[in-house]
Amino acid sequence: MKTTRLITMFGLAVGLCFAFASRAQAQCALQMDKGHSFAAVRTMMAAANALNANAPKPDKDVEPTIVGLWDIKFLQGSTVVDEGFDQYHSDGLEILNDTAPPPTGNVCLGVYEKTDGRSIHLKHPSWIFDTDNATLIGKATILEDITVDKHGHTFTGTFVVKITDLFGNPIAPDVNGQVTGERITPN
Repeated sequence: MKTTRLITMFGLAVGLCFAFASRAQAQCALQMDKGHSFAAVRTMMAAANALNANAPKPDKDVEPTIVGLWDIKFLQGSTVVDEGFDQYHSDGLEILNDTAPPPTGNVCLGVYEKTDGRSIHLKHPSWIFDTDNATLIGKATILEDITVDKHGHTFTGTFVVKITDLFGNPIAPDVNGQVTGERITPN
């Protein structure tokens, strides 16, 4: 991002002005006197270049990845049927914290593998209990096929939920829809 690089350089220039303010007699300019040499200026410029080299690369230079924390939405048509915070780890582990009440088990695990370029396939099993949440009666397995956008900020894909008894026999029709994600960043 050229903007990030410009902001970094602008911040460095302002910082240098403050650092040399006492010697520059309140001017925002580097004043050369007996105490400063062109070698010192070259050293400062080298430091500025080093800072710039460590600045984040533009999106086009970054390999988009699913690894990270996402705000995801499961949709059927335009209706959001579930939402959660989904964390993907580099070792193929996925952890979903969704909007279900905590006593019903709103944190669950899955595994994923890269299928092509920016795409992954996820398998996310969970348990199903009776209406009293007392007796285990089956499994719900969420299968997702996701593609991360070329900038690594969002993803889109499809999901299917397969509902089976404890022996793997279907006990309800599959539930299908779309899934979207927006990366959560520290900034």
